[in-house]
Amino acid sequence: MKYRSDIDGLRALAVVAVVLFHANIWPFSGGYVGVDIFFVISGYLITNIILDGLARDAFSIVEFYERRIRRIFPALFAVVFVCIIAAYFVLLPSDFENFSKSLTATAVFASNVYFWRESGYFGGEEALQPLLHIWSLAVEEQFYVLYPLLLVIVHRALRASLPGVLIGLWFASFAANIYFSYRDPTAAFFLTPMRIWELMTGCLLAVRIVPHMRQSLLNQAAGLAGIGCIIVAATAFDRSTLFPGFAALLPVMGTALVIYSGEASMTATRNLLSVRPLVMLGLVSYSLYLIHWPMLSFYRHLTGFEGSLGMRGLLVVSAVGLAFLSWRFVERPFRGRRPRHQRLWVFAFAGSMTALVLAIGLTGYATQGAPMRFTYRFDAEQLMLARESRREMEDIQAIGTCRVMVDGNVMLEGAPCDERRGENRRVAILGDSHATHLYPGLAASYPGITFDLYATGGCRPLKDMVTRADQKSCEALLPYVFDVAVPDGHYDAIIVSARWAADLAPDLHDTIEYLDDHTSHVIVVGPIGQYVSNLPELLAVW
Repeated sequence: MKYRSDIDGLRALAVVAVVLFHANIWPFSGGYVGVDIFFVISGYLITNIILDGLARDAFSIVEFYERRIRRIFPALFAVVFVCIIAAYFVLLPSDFENFSKSLTATAVFASNVYFWRESGYFGGEEALQPLLHIWSLAVEEQFYVLYPLLLVIVHRALRASLPGVLIGLWFASFAANIYFSYRDPTAAFFLTPMRIWELMTGCLLAVRIVPHMRQSLLNQAAGLAGIGCIIVAATAFDRSTLFPGFAALLPVMGTALVIYSGEASMTATRNLLSVRPLVMLGLVSYSLYLIHWPMLSFYRHLTGFEGSLGMRGLLVVSAVGLAFLSWRFVERPFRGRRPRHQRLWVFAFAGSMTALVLAIGLTGYATQGAPMRFTYRFDAEQLMLARESRREMEDIQAIGTCRVMVDGNVMLEGAPCDERRGENRRVAILGDSHATHLYPGLAASYPGITFDLYATGGCRPLKDMVTRADQKSCEALLPYVFDVAVPDGHYDAIIVSARWAADLAPDLHDTIEYLDDHTSHVIVVGPIGQYVSNLPELLAVW
């Protein structure tokens, strides 16, 4: 296909939004939509390439995957190996173990599944995951495992039906995205089936599902509207936006409008995006995307803080400089056509790099973070603090509590949830992780009182409002607590503790009134101070 410099300019907008969002630099509170822009661009370009090859009867699945390897692997593994070295010298054992697990997932392009299962994208601890951003590459590569085969089959057997098939996939994926955005937003954010519609939007542009507009004025308006949609999404969205959901339509359709308007004529938007600085930034956008997040993450590990605005800006500028070096000396040498006899070496390189990274990741996980690394850097007290941090979290998670399983069914587990045998005093603790941390100390300090803990992370104990309806655990826990546990528990006191916010005061007031009808004492505990990382680990580092 003919090269379009404005698409590189569009890449520049996407990577700027993502990088400044990660660096917490105003005004890109919704800069994470840059990934959605990349998805649309990727679907558009790849489909054009495949269809061009099919039209010339020159498309090869093997060559397609070879091109993907040469495009993705060199810069990716260069950054991954630098991260491994940095992690070896910087991360405490528990963090290195988590890093090793994410490394294993990265090696097999399953990091989106790993981060869906283990964490999230918008929390505090996630900022300490140096490979978190690789999830988007995993989505693309999972999509491209089957998509070329589908395109080839449909194009050759049902050529006239190709747009219909792609539209059907679009609607199926979009419907799944909407459903899971309300039922399980973390799954909707990370998992490929709920993101396919974004890539498919670019694919539909490539098959010319909508004919070109002949009126230049309409093209101009479409391009400007597309840029406007992207800017609004990147600056008006924030971490509280239910995403992807319906909200993702804004950046996705904005990107589609920009690409579509530029196909028929040289619009003002296309001219703007084709200016040389933006094009150059777009050319290095892949390396910049790979490099910037580990730099920010390791800085937090080293200092315990995200850094001042000036420091974050310096890290971003440094990432841009390194991205240009990566593009010039890592990306470019591996691109371009290669003689067919070299293809075996390309796949051998991919296989060996994957195996090596996989082995390193499995080793780090099997050794529980390789604590022997630290005998030269940390003294015995620091290692003890690091171990205590890990043990404390494991102990809290191992406590027998009333908790909710992933499938949404309440499971009563352990002694605190069993039928009581005539104890004189019983106390319920309701809340999120702020409530969970109270349990060990209270249970140890007052052995004559039986404490029942009803808590799950991110779930504020408010009677008439599911504050994290995206979590199946919260959605199941709250009705159980207020309809069964509290009325039937005959508690002498009830403690509620959570990460409160000022706008929740009316709901908290109503909840306290309800609890007052079922117990003689209601104790409300405010939120505790929060740190970027685990406090014992901060003490160990400092």
